[in-house]
Amino acid sequence: MLKNLIISAIRSLIKKPAFSFINILGLAIGMATCLTILLYVNHETSFDDFQNENVYRIALNRVYPEREVDFTVIPHSIGPQLVEDFPEVLNQTRFFKPNNATSFQYGEKSLTEEHLVFADSTIFSLMSIELIEGDKKTALVNENSLVLSESTAKRFFGDESAIGKILSFPGGNSLEVTAVTADYPEKSHFEFGGLVPLHSFPFFRQVNWTGFSAMTYVELDDATNPQVFEAKLPAFIKQYAEGEIQQRNGISYDEYIAAGNGYNYYLQPIQDIYLTSQLSGEIKPNGNITYVYIFSIAAAFILLIACINFMNLATARSVERAKEVGIRKVMGSHKRQLIAQFLAESIFITMISAALAILFTFLFEGNFSQLAGKNLSLTEFLNTGNLLILIGAVLLIGVIAGIYPAFFISAYSPIGILRGNLKTSKKGVGLRNVLVIFQFTISIALISATLLIYDQMDYLLNKPLGFDRDQVVVIENGFGVNNDPNNPNWERFETFKNELVNLPSVSAAGYCSSMPGDILQGFIVRVPGYAEKESLVTRMISIDNDFIPSMGMEIIDGRNFSENYNDSLSVIINESTVEKLLLENPIGEKIVHVDDSTQISYTIVGVVKDFHFESLHNQVEPMVIKNMGAAQSFVNKYVVKISANDVGTTLASMEGIWDQFVSNTPFRHYFLDENLEQFYQSEQTSGKLFTAFTFLAIIVACIGLLGLSAFIINQKRKEIGVRKVLGGSVYSIVFLLSKDILKLIAIATLIAIPAAYFWAENWMQNFAYSSGVSWMAFVFAGVGALLIALITVSFQSTKAAISNPVESLRDE
Repeated sequence: MLKNLIISAIRSLIKKPAFSFINILGLAIGMATCLTILLYVNHETSFDDFQNENVYRIALNRVYPEREVDFTVIPHSIGPQLVEDFPEVLNQTRFFKPNNATSFQYGEKSLTEEHLVFADSTIFSLMSIELIEGDKKTALVNENSLVLSESTAKRFFGDESAIGKILSFPGGNSLEVTAVTADYPEKSHFEFGGLVPLHSFPFFRQVNWTGFSAMTYVELDDATNPQVFEAKLPAFIKQYAEGEIQQRNGISYDEYIAAGNGYNYYLQPIQDIYLTSQLSGEIKPNGNITYVYIFSIAAAFILLIACINFMNLATARSVERAKEVGIRKVMGSHKRQLIAQFLAESIFITMISAALAILFTFLFEGNFSQLAGKNLSLTEFLNTGNLLILIGAVLLIGVIAGIYPAFFISAYSPIGILRGNLKTSKKGVGLRNVLVIFQFTISIALISATLLIYDQMDYLLNKPLGFDRDQVVVIENGFGVNNDPNNPNWERFETFKNELVNLPSVSAAGYCSSMPGDILQGFIVRVPGYAEKESLVTRMISIDNDFIPSMGMEIIDGRNFSENYNDSLSVIINESTVEKLLLENPIGEKIVHVDDSTQISYTIVGVVKDFHFESLHNQVEPMVIKNMGAAQSFVNKYVVKISANDVGTTLASMEGIWDQFVSNTPFRHYFLDENLEQFYQSEQTSGKLFTAFTFLAIIVACIGLLGLSAFIINQKRKEIGVRKVLGGSVYSIVFLLSKDILKLIAIATLIAIPAAYFWAENWMQNFAYSSGVSWMAFVFAGVGALLIALITVSFQSTKAAISNPVESLRDE
């Protein structure tokens, strides 16, 4: 029985090779696209799957009057106290990662590590770090300990053992390598190349309940419900933080909360962080669960388009197979036998298509990996479990795609067939029309989404940010210019800057504590005389006198810092700070920096136009800018505005100057515009993927439309011949054959536009600043789909219209 079904299926395919080719190719491309998307989805959803599922990161939803900000970094006293107060908290670990790469000196060699992390010794167990050499219990106990990853150890010392090696650390301290770990899995939200004890910083040995200083992870016991534990945190925070808050603000904790403030701590499962967390201060760019959902839905829709093609072509061909069905029924075949035959054909075609889909995916996985910026592997994906699921899915697709044609064709009456009275069913035509509309609704929605994503990306990458980002070079490790690790040599910093400005291709230079894209220091201020007024938490940077003009920022009130004034107690604020502090005439006003132990008064000397230090996903935050040399100021980076001509020579000259001032730290730099693009890496990647998937969806839909139009035209070949004999023009015949299809595309456009608009409105809410939903995207999508369909159908229509009518009427 099975052998006969397979032979019958093969004969059917051979009998109509063009039909078989179109059917198999369309289904194979659809399945390959779906499989490729599954590789991407599997990659994204497998991050941190090696972690202990009882480990959680404590995140903070910090509520301010009129705004809220979510932070990954919280006060460092919280973690250890949780372990002491709550028996359900088995362990905790804290760490922070500096913005800059760290330089070491080993003998005559200068070594650099970009991912140095300062951490508690408990990090090994909570973050599932495997040691190759050393002891987890003692590796980070001593303040001068250093733990390296395997790849970092090899980069530093080659094949020599790293254990016991002494590295000079910035500031004159020496670190001893006490352990080597296995390289941390790439598929994690966490990364490190080296670990240094957190307690080597005296600050982390002090009590802190309000300042954001470290990421904190806790391990709960198996019996603890995370939501129940979260409910205990508000009382815990009030117990320990109210003293600091009252001392700093002059009001009680309850009054502070009633004024519109709040510290809402919550738990993030470690295995969910990569896809669900987009908080301020993430260790590295995370993925986005929204795009995983979108691509999963797109995969299902594209596969559905391919299945619809199969159903459309099978039902369209039903008239040609009617005599076969009639003769089989007359010869004694039962309906269930015919259904089995047609389902076998469907499954056979699906299996061939699946084999081709796997081949296509394997051949193009490298191209797709490059496009997605991910290391995707089909062989890794096709494990035993996934392979069984794939086989089951192929069989299911074969049944679903073939079940309607099987029942539709097997239901023909043999008497009507053999008398020649069989006509195309209006019900069948109606179903095909609905399926064509559904196909192109999906395709037009995908085209619209792609155009809107690119429109938003163009807006984000070109929106004025309040400063110049083009041809701006940022030099890292600016503190290395200083020749005294304990006292800043401001004259030396200025001399280095002047040497850079003297280069012919450099128009301006300055230095600062932070640049756009960095994690900024918090800075709490309030207006004097308002002790019970809510203190404003701002961001703070320190700059020299030339930073603002070098960056092309605009002073809209007051003045810039100047050597003609003593600006050690002067500040420049942005427009948002003026608004939040309700300052009508800010120039000359005093603001007080509220610290745990001191309150320093600063005079506002200037107001700078709001500029974006963070991604355009977020609103501009209040900003206080201090002059370099003031308390808590430090030199971290130099900003250099250069000419677009001969950039390589300019960079080489800058490196030469750097080498004159800094002997033990390599020259490191980046271009500001390229660094800022990383803010939107997820959206840019998604835009590229959307383009690829939309293109493939259109190809699949057009393959089906090509086959469907060929069968429809074949049914009307005699009508076309009669019209030509009666004088019908090629244009009129092409129009006649194309108009019905174009009507369906027009209907699909009307359905797709509201759906795409609703999606776009929701997606744009991820950005504080957006280009808005452009109706031109929908116009282009609709017109583009009409043109694509017209070209596809016209190919067959024109061929039929210019054919000799004798060929179609000779047997009449």
